[in-house]
Amino acid sequence: MSNKTAIVVAHTHWDREWRYPIWKTRSLLIEFMDWLIDILESDPAYDSFLLDGQTVCIDDYLEVRPENRERIAALVKAKKLIVGPWYTLPDLFPISGECLVRNLQTGIRFAEELGGYNPIAYHTFGWGQTAQFPQIYRDIGINYAVAAKKVSEERAPNCEFMWTAPDGSQLLTSRLGHFTRQNGYFYLHFPVRLNNIYDDNQYAWEWGKTGVAYHRADEDNYQNDYFRIDHEDGYFKENVKDAAQRTWDNMDKTLVSDFRLLMCGCDFSTPNPYLPRMIADCNEAFPEIDFKMGSLEDYFQGLEKRIDRSAVPVVDGELRDGEPCGASANALATRIHIKQLNKTVENSLIRRTEPLATGLSLLGETYPVGMLSKGWNYLLKAHPHDSINGVTQDKTVDDNMYRLNQALEISETVYEDALAALLKRLDLSAYEQTDTLLLLHNPQPRPVREVVKVGIDTPQSESCWTLGVEDADGTPLAVQEIARDEHKQPVHDIEARPWPYYVDRHQLYLDTGEIPAGGYKVVKVVNKETYWREEEWWPNMRKSAGGFIGQGATQLENEFLKVEVNTDGTFNLTDKPNGRVIENMHSFEDEGDTGDYWAYYAPYKNQSITSRGFGSRIWMEDNGPLSATIGVETIMKVPECAEYGNVKVQGYGKRSERLVDLSIVSRIALNKGSKHLKVKTSIDNTAKDHRVRLMIPTDIQTDFSDAAGHFTVDRRGMVHEVDADGKFYPEMALRPMSVFCDASDGKNGVAVLNNCLTEFQLLEDDRRTLALTLLRATRNRICTESRVSSEFPEALGSQMLQAVDYEYAIYPHAGNWDEGNVYAEADKLNAKPAATQISMNRGGDLPIIASHYAIDNDALVLSSVKKAEDRDSLVLRLFNPTEETQEVSISFGLPVSKAWKNNLNELRGEELLIENGVVNLSVPKGKIVTIEIA
Repeated sequence: MSNKTAIVVAHTHWDREWRYPIWKTRSLLIEFMDWLIDILESDPAYDSFLLDGQTVCIDDYLEVRPENRERIAALVKAKKLIVGPWYTLPDLFPISGECLVRNLQTGIRFAEELGGYNPIAYHTFGWGQTAQFPQIYRDIGINYAVAAKKVSEERAPNCEFMWTAPDGSQLLTSRLGHFTRQNGYFYLHFPVRLNNIYDDNQYAWEWGKTGVAYHRADEDNYQNDYFRIDHEDGYFKENVKDAAQRTWDNMDKTLVSDFRLLMCGCDFSTPNPYLPRMIADCNEAFPEIDFKMGSLEDYFQGLEKRIDRSAVPVVDGELRDGEPCGASANALATRIHIKQLNKTVENSLIRRTEPLATGLSLLGETYPVGMLSKGWNYLLKAHPHDSINGVTQDKTVDDNMYRLNQALEISETVYEDALAALLKRLDLSAYEQTDTLLLLHNPQPRPVREVVKVGIDTPQSESCWTLGVEDADGTPLAVQEIARDEHKQPVHDIEARPWPYYVDRHQLYLDTGEIPAGGYKVVKVVNKETYWREEEWWPNMRKSAGGFIGQGATQLENEFLKVEVNTDGTFNLTDKPNGRVIENMHSFEDEGDTGDYWAYYAPYKNQSITSRGFGSRIWMEDNGPLSATIGVETIMKVPECAEYGNVKVQGYGKRSERLVDLSIVSRIALNKGSKHLKVKTSIDNTAKDHRVRLMIPTDIQTDFSDAAGHFTVDRRGMVHEVDADGKFYPEMALRPMSVFCDASDGKNGVAVLNNCLTEFQLLEDDRRTLALTLLRATRNRICTESRVSSEFPEALGSQMLQAVDYEYAIYPHAGNWDEGNVYAEADKLNAKPAATQISMNRGGDLPIIASHYAIDNDALVLSSVKKAEDRDSLVLRLFNPTEETQEVSISFGLPVSKAWKNNLNELRGEELLIENGVVNLSVPKGKIVTIEIA
């Protein structure tokens, strides 16, 4: 009589593209899925199969095998094929929290069309787990998780733990045992099917004996992998008893010793048609254990009946433990240009296009569902963990950049269509037919006043020399001229050939005045002075009222900040309101990197080179009362590459004695009224096998850093885990960040805001420097297995031999990050006001100044304003990253009368009171809130 139970789950982990590009992987997927469908349909003993945690595999398969849709749907409905809840399996930290929610929404809906989704958070992908996952999953109705990576035994001594989010939400979670999601595969499958013990590393290919394989031998392909084409038919029953015992013992740290979960699958593993036979033989060998095929749902239902929740240890926050290689800690900065383009797409699509299109849809305009759905499809397919990190062949990186560029073009096209729709509806009767107008759009949930750079065209027939800009009430807005030029511009006309438009193009800085929250306003361009176009000598000279921000070639100063650039290219920053000076900011550090895609590893004979050892060229690039920019060029002499010899061991080798020029150009800009200092930096990378970091000393004595994360701000120490001997992994101190990182002591702080970076470190030096990774250049090696790599030494995409551009800002502030409104300040880089030149339109019904949405508490962060997935209504999502409950009024300047509090899957919950377009809420600490209005 058995008194113990082992739930055996058949599964695979299927990377959409990793070791091989998309269509080679798709070919393997088709072979795998054809085989799996036949097994599930023909073998009643084969209980079920978990198709990872995603649905895109089905989407990809049906694109080639559409005739099998009903077969798959029947298996999903019967819970033989278990899919979802995700659409793709994203890496988490390079993408926004909003994208995680949209991924789940897409995956759940796709799975429900087929018959249902996996109600267990099978979360064994992702290189680190975000702190808010327990809240996200619980909010959509998922109560259990397998998070079999990145949580240490020090934090979770038992297999089971209560994973707890910042708002207090909890998931009963299993980290499984050794080999985690592969515990049954390596311990049971290898001995019984292959007569091998995986962790003894005994197996190796024997030509002509192990199986039938092919290998391309031509000049262009001989470096590629071998491919086996037959199926393994071995079965070694004599190994069952020992293998089953090892598999059972694998989870010996469970709190429920008589009930265990054995995962029989691996990366790209097949369905294993012998699995029911293996389970029967296990039962024969161990009558006291009932081995049976089942699902994760079966396991957690049984676990819930047996476990004492009061004895389950609690694990708070993000899961990102272990050694750097196991945590894939430094892939965040690998092929940084992919992450940069992704952030550009997210900001375009989520922060600008969707809010405007959604607001207009409530005003009667057609919402572009088809276009935006296609854009989101491209974006979500760019997010699988290998794809977004570029830990792949170069061809796959090119494919992923293509997807991101398609998503960006779609977003920008829809945005322009929305602007056109708004223009048609504007009541511009207060203006003259020939007036030149600007439409200023502010996607931030608060009113903003910014200095923006714009290009305005005026007809050459007007011979305009100097421009002015007036607010709707005629109040002049300050401008600062940059340049003037002549152009012939095409004007597209759907009913004619393009019209030539002869213009003078004026580039200038514009003080926008206040733009309403989540809205827009129209301003008028005025011709202040004309000129004689044919005159070559003695043109009109420029006048000035003084008050320039720049002084000489090395100083900038406004109401809040003063900058003095030093001869070595660094600068001293004076925080005037708080009376402090931070010296020698903004240097660059270059180090060797003999690691791989996943982990930074300095060579034993490393050289750490600072830009402060080289002279810099410094110049004032433009200057005026609204904005001034100083350019700094530093050319560092750095080693050309790493020298490895023939040794593949991590860290082996040294930096080359051959040197190359690494050119770094930074443009440091200060605007009137700005509390932060903007910087645009460009690196022309000519070196291999190295890492470049930006160094921002803070002079703040703190042992913690704060960084924007997924619906939260993550506080982390300078080092991660310290073992019993006081040792730790330095590379784990390289931390993820979203739109900012910050160091503060409670009285003062320094934040680095960005729209293009992913990784930083708070250094344990006497100045508590924030070191931000700008790029990693590494070898093109893919970890096929622990003893062998797929290597492409002639493919140099991973070495980042290209120009890379960055935009970020330095923001000194009082108090900690929330007292300094750091999130709101970061919004100015990620949800910038946009200017559009428009001409006269008659007969509109919308005002020339309006707010579609507004949030009156800057402690709360806007995540998205979008159309509801399944209804013609508006959804607004925000979150409270602070430690205090926040009161907020959310105002809608749209024709709405109903409001509901939804879950993250947009199921309606309680109805909310809405009066005069205002919803009042109390938002607890750490809480994500989704509001629907109609």
